[in-house]
Amino acid sequence: MLRRTALLLAAAVLSATACTAQDPAPATGRTTTTGPQAPGRSGQSLWHVIDADGRTTAQLPDDDPVVSAVRKTVVLHSGVVDNRDASGVADSAAQEFSFYAPAFAEQLRTQHYDTELAELFGAHHLATRQLGIAWYQSTFPRDLATAKVQMDSTIEFTAADPGYLADHGFELNKPYTQHRTLSLARAGDKWAITAIDKTPLQPDAGPAAP
Repeated sequence: MLRRTALLLAAAVLSATACTAQDPAPATGRTTTTGPQAPGRSGQSLWHVIDADGRTTAQLPDDDPVVSAVRKTVVLHSGVVDNRDASGVADSAAQEFSFYAPAFAEQLRTQHYDTELAELFGAHHLATRQLGIAWYQSTFPRDLATAKVQMDSTIEFTAADPGYLADHGFELNKPYTQHRTLSLARAGDKWAITAIDKTPLQPDAGPAAP
């Protein structure tokens, strides 16, 4: 059942419908990058093809065309939602919706996501900047028609009203990380996001141990 989501603080603001806070899923590997580009090869594939029981039947390399297309969509989407300011939030929201499947976009409009996003950034004079993304083990079914991507995005507030920062325990120019699970479906030769689950922003713990 769809439910109205709460404001999730800054870069992510409203989550997708039926969003639940959760710890990042354990991963067999993790790759990171310091900007809104996809990371290079890590030596251990995080892209798994699974059967109906969730068991891995194959792994896909980073340069597989399907992986590249899915990863590009996620990277571009995160760049839009994580690099925002009050003056450009309306245009940013319009760009964000271009990544969503029609049904998911309609759900968000029903929840007044775009207007509440603009109100949040405008009322509190917010600006956020993406510092980096990290990839976790992600999966495709055997027909490669859908995908479930696990990733972290790390952002910082570059501007905000002092009261907003105090109310939420944030500081300017300090990294905060959010774990996201994105569901995608193939739409012709492109991929569209059909759902997003997000955790609350947390102070960044720094690079993972090697």
